[in-house]
Amino acid sequence: MPGIPTTRVAVRGVWEGDTPDYGNVVDAENAGRLLTDLVRSALELLEYRRLAWEPDAIQLVSSDRAAYLRFPAADERTADVAVQLSQALSAHAADGLNLGRIMGANPPWRSVRILVLADEDGAATTRLDLDPEGECRVSWYGPFDNARFSEIATGFAVFLTHIVANVFDDDDGSETFEESFDWVV
Repeated sequence: MPGIPTTRVAVRGVWEGDTPDYGNVVDAENAGRLLTDLVRSALELLEYRRLAWEPDAIQLVSSDRAAYLRFPAADERTADVAVQLSQALSAHAADGLNLGRIMGANPPWRSVRILVLADEDGAATTRLDLDPEGECRVSWYGPFDNARFSEIATGFAVFLTHIVANVFDDDDGSETFEESFDWVV
C-alpha cells in the first residue's frame, strides 16, 4: 500500500499531533486491509493488557469521547467512531464470553462486524466485516467514499493511540508510551 500510512505510522502520528493522511486509499480492498490491521493491533493490545475478555473494562478504559478529543487528530466525528469501536469490541468480548461458556473455554477473537453511518441522517450504513485473525478477509458493504473512510480510519487510529497511551501495566505504573507502542503491529 504505497503512500498509505501503516498502523505504526498512524499511531505515532496521532501521538505526535498529526492526522494520518488516508487520501491514497481509493478502494475497499486497501481500506479493509488498513482497518483490519488497526483492529488487529487493538485486539492484540487488549489481550496483552488482559482486557480481551473483560467487556466492562474495555468500556471503562476506552468509551470516554472527551479523552479522544484531546488528540489534535480527533474531531467530533472521529471521536464518535473511536467510541463506536470501543463499544463494538466490548460487545464482541461479551459475545465471546457467552460462546466460551457454551464451548467450555474462551474462543479466540474471530471476526468483528461494525456498522458505521454512511450519511448524516443515518439512512444508510456502511458495514465492515473484519477478520483480524485471518489473512485480511474483509468486506465493505456500501458505497466506498474516501472522506468517510478517512474519518473511520482516523477514529480507529485515535482509539488505538488512546489504548497505547493510557492503559498501562498495573505492576509499578512505570510503563511508557514507547514500551506500549512496541505492541502495535
